[in-house]
Amino acid sequence: MSNQRRRESREPTQVQRLFRQLVREWLWISLLLLPLTALLSFSAQATPNGPGAALLSVCLVACVLGLLLLRPRLALWTTVGGMSLALLASVLLGARGWWWSPMASVMGMLFGYLIWNWRRLSVVLAYFGWELARLDSEPKVFPERRRAPYTGSDRLQGQIMALEQAMSRTRDTRRFIADGLEYLPVATMISDPQGKLLLGNRKARDLFGHGLAGGDVLEHLTQLGYPGLARGVQHRLSTLPLVEFRDTRERSLRLERAALLPVDGDAPIGWLLSLTDLSAEREAEEQRSVMLRFLSHDLRAPHSAILALLDVQRHEAGGNNPVFDQIERQVRRALELTDGFVQLAKAESETYQFQPTLFDMLVLDVVDQALPIAQAKRIQLTHEIDNEEAMVRADQSLLTRALFNLLENAIKYSAPDTRISLQVRCAQGWLTCDVADQGKGIGAEELPDLFSQYRRFSSAHGVDGIGLGLSMVKAVVDRHDGQIECRSVVGQGTTFSLRFPLLEE
Repeated sequence: MSNQRRRESREPTQVQRLFRQLVREWLWISLLLLPLTALLSFSAQATPNGPGAALLSVCLVACVLGLLLLRPRLALWTTVGGMSLALLASVLLGARGWWWSPMASVMGMLFGYLIWNWRRLSVVLAYFGWELARLDSEPKVFPERRRAPYTGSDRLQGQIMALEQAMSRTRDTRRFIADGLEYLPVATMISDPQGKLLLGNRKARDLFGHGLAGGDVLEHLTQLGYPGLARGVQHRLSTLPLVEFRDTRERSLRLERAALLPVDGDAPIGWLLSLTDLSAEREAEEQRSVMLRFLSHDLRAPHSAILALLDVQRHEAGGNNPVFDQIERQVRRALELTDGFVQLAKAESETYQFQPTLFDMLVLDVVDQALPIAQAKRIQLTHEIDNEEAMVRADQSLLTRALFNLLENAIKYSAPDTRISLQVRCAQGWLTCDVADQGKGIGAEELPDLFSQYRRFSSAHGVDGIGLGLSMVKAVVDRHDGQIECRSVVGQGTTFSLRFPLLEE
């Protein structure tokens, strides 16, 4: 887009083309009138004075034509002045005994003025027609109010009516933009390149507590307590760092900035600024953090104490008690639910710590964790990696936990003496990790709801679970800009395919 703007800025604009055409028209008028003026003046004079009179007439007409080109707004006064000067020169020369007829120069100036203004009007009308056609071909912001088309033969009247419609469209567009800006849900401002405010919506006025038009953006931000803006120090709006900060009223605000560029250039003609109030989101995140700490520590402690007391009671009772087994099963189920909820909340949070990671190391770590569980069920666990140096941008702890959840589910839903494979391959900038088992499988009608929270499938009957593991896996994969899909056949097994973008070296 920037290259296209530079290319358009180097090309001559329509105004430049117009001026060049006017210069060409002036040259043609001059080449036509100056010889005719010389011929008329020469024929109107006596033979001895003919060349001098012709030269004087040509010089006067040439001066007027030059002033018409340089001062087009004073064309009428320039022509009247030139004609008056020619008459005055004729009187003065006659008083000295040298007759010079001003008729040729006066006629040359008059015809020059008429032809010049006629050609200027034709060029301007052509330019208006081009601009109006280009404006009419641009996409419409909203349905416009169409007037009846002009059917007369007067081109000027037609252009005036078209210009009236274009101006009406421009006013409607400005009103549309102003109203749209006014009711945006975010505090939004528009300034000129120097930072002087031109527009500010109601959210911005409420945020600053006063009117904004005509003020300076940086001064208003300084009053809010924007970091890095010291009073009395000159700053530039274009280089101002965009950060999230707390203002003087302890609101969490984030500043965003976008340059407003013209159609035919890349130099900003203004700035669009927005201040987003994130106070509610930050408060919710703080409450989530408190809840996670509560679930991770405070809620686990009494459950762990119950399990310890059950062990003591079993030892004292000296034998198996079905009641103790039932209590232990329910307590462990509560602990599993707590762990699943905490994992899902962490996976959906915004506090990911991304860093370049060798995917091979994650796979080896996950296999080491899952191998004892697989061996306890006599399940063969294999892995194959075609590129041990493949790297991805990952949060290592969360991605490791997501891969472990997949392997744990595969082991949980597989029968003894079966095989689970984990295969990693790289192609076309993507890393693909397939986890395949030979378990019960999932019905095709249940696959669309596979990653829903607390969803249990018909193949999961008789297996402990709460239905949060796959939701956590999906959340982690999405935050890593990856993809996940499942292929399954009931009675034959399930394959989960995870795809992550490779980290370029």
